[in-house]
Amino acid sequence: MASSSMPFPDDLQRVLSRAARIGRRSEDITPSEPVADTDNGTLHRYGDPSNPPLLIVYSLVNRPAILDLSPERSVVARLIAGGFCVYLLAWHPPGAARRYLGLADYILGDIADAVDWVTDRHERCPHLLGICQGGVLALCHAALAPDRIRSLVTLATPIDTASNDDRLAQLARSIDFDALVAATGNVTGQGLATVFASLKPFALGPQRYGDLAALARADDAALEAFMRMERWMYDGPDLAGRAFAEFAREIYQNNALMHDTLVLDGQSVRLAAIDTPVFNAWAEHDHLVPPAAAQPLSACIDSDCECHGVPGGHLGLFIGGRAHKQLYPTLINWLRSH
Repeated sequence: MASSSMPFPDDLQRVLSRAARIGRRSEDITPSEPVADTDNGTLHRYGDPSNPPLLIVYSLVNRPAILDLSPERSVVARLIAGGFCVYLLAWHPPGAARRYLGLADYILGDIADAVDWVTDRHERCPHLLGICQGGVLALCHAALAPDRIRSLVTLATPIDTASNDDRLAQLARSIDFDALVAATGNVTGQGLATVFASLKPFALGPQRYGDLAALARADDAALEAFMRMERWMYDGPDLAGRAFAEFAREIYQNNALMHDTLVLDGQSVRLAAIDTPVFNAWAEHDHLVPPAAAQPLSACIDSDCECHGVPGGHLGLFIGGRAHKQLYPTLINWLRSH
């Protein structure tokens, strides 16, 4: 009897051939224009510049393509449709000469400069939206300069890394990061992608490539979205060695946000100093930022904090159907009210 799995190689071959014909198309789904440069990034503008400004601070670890993956699942496009002029601070890969960039360079330098630029152009403070590691960077900026932003949004942002189900934190506790970067310099994006994949090997391995074979009968748009996701997952930029070591040590080993022990260029970061409205959301089955890591933010700040847990995993918070149908309309209404 022939095995039901026999068509898989043929399906895989067909979808790979189609993928080669499609090629590597532009990463831009939503039109944008570069409007300013910071020391370590470029500020891109999306949408109508007459609308209220919203500045996105993304993680240093991946590229921000996940926020604009397809016309149907674009966080950027949804925010534009919600009536905002969206800015994205896209980080430059550091290069070997910038291995000594630290968290203070990004937070006190680039983010502060981007916020000031947007404020000057719009004559009003922007809403600040931080994502994943970028949420930590945005929190630090909000704590040190709360009067420079209109509101703060954090998505999948680790606050308390002491929980037993935080697998990334558990992995980090046994590593000497200073010794690691002293030996390697910058940390490669490919190496980090391998680490992240190891935390959920089946879903990011055999199951995912079974899904690839299933695309043999899908249209080109679905296949292109899959390819864009693959590039996002495995084509991440390198990280400046010092900033990587500082983040891993302070956030994951010392749990510095919870203990008020993070110091940037002599300035203490205390979450209680945040006095702007906050919107905090997480994914209920996130293997990178579990709910226990994200939820405590409301208890750390004195301002109003609206909290939302969304069913699904880490990526579902950005490209999941439920997030786009429920979370982002809620977020947009919240932003409009502030």
